[in-house]
Amino acid sequence: MLDGHETDVLPIPTDQPQAGASLVEFIAFFARKPSPLIIGGAASVAAAARLWVGRWGWWDLLIPALIVAAEPFVEWIIHVRVLHRRPTRIGRFTIDPVTARKHRHHHRNPKDLRIVMVPFQALFPAAPIAVVLAVWLLDPAQATMALACGFGMLLNYEWTHYLIHAPYRPKTAWFRRISRNHRLHHYRSEHYWFGVTTSLGDWVLGTRPEQGDVPLSPTVRTLGLSDPS
Repeated sequence: MLDGHETDVLPIPTDQPQAGASLVEFIAFFARKPSPLIIGGAASVAAAARLWVGRWGWWDLLIPALIVAAEPFVEWIIHVRVLHRRPTRIGRFTIDPVTARKHRHHHRNPKDLRIVMVPFQALFPAAPIAVVLAVWLLDPAQATMALACGFGMLLNYEWTHYLIHAPYRPKTAWFRRISRNHRLHHYRSEHYWFGVTTSLGDWVLGTRPEQGDVPLSPTVRTLGLSDPS
């Protein structure tokens, strides 16, 4: 038991796999959602393009290594600066990106598997921009490798985050560790434990305290806003 907020959640939607469902059922639900389809398709196209381009070299080892090394800090920065961004008023207008709005709903009901994935509305500008930048800055072999690894890493993030929130528990020590850390973020304090696939970013940036050192946050479900929309 992490704290009292674990039992203080909204009802679990009935149109998602329930406790006791098989891994195949969880995979099928995940695969039908727009975000995994878009990301998986982009990763597959980029990987096929990399094979077609050929001209293998040392970059094919360096690029994946750099992406893996950057992932803990990319997760941390996006979680803190993008997903937890508060609405900003500029005159009559309010700047409140869809990623932040959806994330607030995710905190309201962490067990709703329909809203644990990257909003597909955010992928349409982000994915083309990533492709344009890669093609512009790198040669074809480097660009296709970077895109294949980048989209592949994002798909791994989506699947890991989804499985952490699903009522399905793999038995590996690694998964138990990252699952516990992420659940602390949702059920104890929204100010710590920002990593999803790894806790390295939290270790380095000082946001992975011991559970007992952090008081139960009264705003862990609302992120300090009375209206999540």
